[in-house]
Amino acid sequence: MPVFVANGDRDPMILPHYSYLLAGLIPYARVKIYPDAAHGFLFQHHAEFAADVEAFLAAVPPIVRLKRI
Repeated sequence: MPVFVANGDRDPMILPHYSYLLAGLIPYARVKIYPDAAHGFLFQHHAEFAADVEAFLAAVPPIVRLKRI
């Protein structure tokens, strides 16, 4: 199942290194690290994050979206 892993590059709670580690453990995962952002990157980069999620979901083939685990 495709997974979008997002984080801020200055997050002291979840270091970006762990985002890459997590994504490396999940097949087809995609990582996006937002610049100059901490744990609340969603508030700082809300428009960019929304666009990134929309693009990620649009790229997922429909058969994958319908598959249940």
